[in-house]
Amino acid sequence: MPPPTPGKPAATCLARHRVRDAIQQLILSGEFQPGQRLVQQELAERFEVAQSVIRESLLELQFCGLVEAVDRLGMFVSGLDAKGLRHAYQIRELFEGLAARLCCESACRADLRELAELARKIFDLASRGDLEPMSQCDREFHFRLVQASGNPLLARLTEGYQMLGMFVRANRDPRQIRDEHLEMLKTIEANRPAAAEDLARRHVREAWHAIEEQIDQGTFVPHWVGQVVEYQAAGDGGAKPTKKKKPKERKKTT
Repeated sequence: MPPPTPGKPAATCLARHRVRDAIQQLILSGEFQPGQRLVQQELAERFEVAQSVIRESLLELQFCGLVEAVDRLGMFVSGLDAKGLRHAYQIRELFEGLAARLCCESACRADLRELAELARKIFDLASRGDLEPMSQCDREFHFRLVQASGNPLLARLTEGYQMLGMFVRANRDPRQIRDEHLEMLKTIEANRPAAAEDLARRHVREAWHAIEEQIDQGTFVPHWVGQVVEYQAAGDGGAKPTKKKKPKERKKTT
């Protein structure tokens, strides 16, 4: 995400981050539909914050690809389509390949142990059919891999496509995913940067191919993993979260 503006009060930055996350989750939950206009005044009243907070929150969501600006018309919820997903996966392949290469220099044994535990946990959850926690754990594995690269800028740059992980589940063989994760970690531990990068990029490509196949067959349905959190105003100028039930999944129409 773009860094906070220097000199801004901490309470304003905190409110912006919380409102941004609330709008983000309302988009991912389906309450805010693709193509829906996001009216700053209405959102400011809903969250009881200044319109400037809403405006900055929407700009951050635009950076992630969830919101798009239309000239002279305002901000709208972006659509999730195959083209946008493909672009995100192209970037993901490049960044995570670089992360795996850098991990050969930067990742410590504790990092690799934690990542191996996550890889096995992903497999265990998938084997039990616990798909939502499995998806969360898989996102954590890939985010921790990028963190272990030791490049904080790379970690920040991945935030845009990480958001799409909340929509997408590749539905691949859990055993194959586990084996790919562990093989990648083995090459990092062996300090083989070229091989680690190749395996990481191949892993991302395989995930995209699985999603692309679903799209071609007309069976791809975006998923939101987790609860929607809507923020209500707090007395300190920030906001406090209130949990909201996840809407029932809409039936697919033809």
